Amino acid sequence: MITATGIVAEYNPFHNGHLYQLQEAKRLTQQPIMVIMSASFMQRGEPACLSKWERARLAVANGAALVLELPTNFSLRSAQFFASGAVQLMQATGCVSCLACGVESPERDFWALAQNIMSDASQSHIKKLLSQGKSYAVACATVLAEADNLSHDSATSAALTKPNDILALEYAKALVHTDIKPYFIKRLGDDYNERSISGTMASATAIRQALASEREAYHAPASVTNAHQADPGANAFSWRQAVPANVRQSLLANSPGYDLALLWQLLRYRLRLLCPEDIAERCQCSEGLENLLKQAAGCASWQEALACCTNKRYTTSRIRRLFMQLLLDLPRWRWEENAPAYLRVLAFDDTGRQLLKQMKSAATLPLITGLNRNWTQRLGHLGLRQRQIYIQQLEMELQATELWSLLQLNPALNRTGNDLLNSPSYVK
Repeated sequence: MITATGIVAEYNPFHNGHLYQLQEAKRLTQQPIMVIMSASFMQRGEPACLSKWERARLAVANGAALVLELPTNFSLRSAQFFASGAVQLMQATGCVSCLACGVESPERDFWALAQNIMSDASQSHIKKLLSQGKSYAVACATVLAEADNLSHDSATSAALTKPNDILALEYAKALVHTDIKPYFIKRLGDDYNERSISGTMASATAIRQALASEREAYHAPASVTNAHQADPGANAFSWRQAVPANVRQSLLANSPGYDLALLWQLLRYRLRLLCPEDIAERCQCSEGLENLLKQAAGCASWQEALACCTNKRYTTSRIRRLFMQLLLDLPRWRWEENAPAYLRVLAFDDTGRQLLKQMKSAATLPLITGLNRNWTQRLGHLGLRQRQIYIQQLEMELQATELWSLLQLNPALNRTGNDLLNSPSYVK
């Protein structure tokens, strides 16, 4: 039996840092890599720059054996549920023995931190801090610091503030009651949120920003641009250096990005229609946050709306996720389902094909290798409750893909039915 190492990723887009992590995970575990990847929307609350099928294909082309979809009702939620959903999917495959994740602070003992934070005493303390208005991240940092008898200043410096460190703790928590072993790999290159490119290791944020700037330069009137600005090779440290060659080709060919102006118009329309009570029934807001979201209806732009709602308690990523949840216009309880209902294949190679063959007998969730318009008629083998959750989660996924498609700049992708028209990629 083949066992795999799992990686949870978004690949938005796949870059040299991802390539290093994938190769290092293979070296450490001597196993093929199975990726659980966010679908059309990212955990930071933004549409993906490329389709999930293309991002999955590129992941396999760069060394992954198999890519499975992380459903939207996990990718558009906090780090705790993002990590929990991904780990549950890995466990459900019956083929994953290790999880590899990138961290900024490999010297931290994430496994010990997870066991500490999950104790009854720590959980009770966290609930108390949440009731006092603290954010979940601040509450966890406070509890961990107090357990180590740290002073206030030391607690601040010891807190997990880097995105990948925070996710690593959530992965470790999700793994506590499994037999999957974690590997924490030092993240190389620029900071997660770094917006400049200074070499071959750049953040996905910087790459996306460079792509957007390049697109704007090409479409700017001749009077406000010049040959230097329009020349993709003018910057000595272009985004082109920070991604593998096949990713570079894909980004140049697929008009990556989304229509932010259209996204804002759609959101403003929803916010104007909904009263605060309606908002609270359609997204995971709390403590009166629905009133703050409603105020964004009077803003002039997406950026202004984010600034209006973001503060020390509510991060920009959380606000973006809530905005995306509102656009999908589903009951709040649909966002509170905590167990995935299926395993959906996006791309694979020959080793991935062997893993899929094993999963047909080893997996504890239904395996989806393709969809057509009659997909709801082939669920007779599932129990009633399992069938209901399966349909609900997959319907949400189809709606998310329709929204993503509507926002695309590439006319070939701006069509209805992408979830039914695309099949998993086999990469030789």
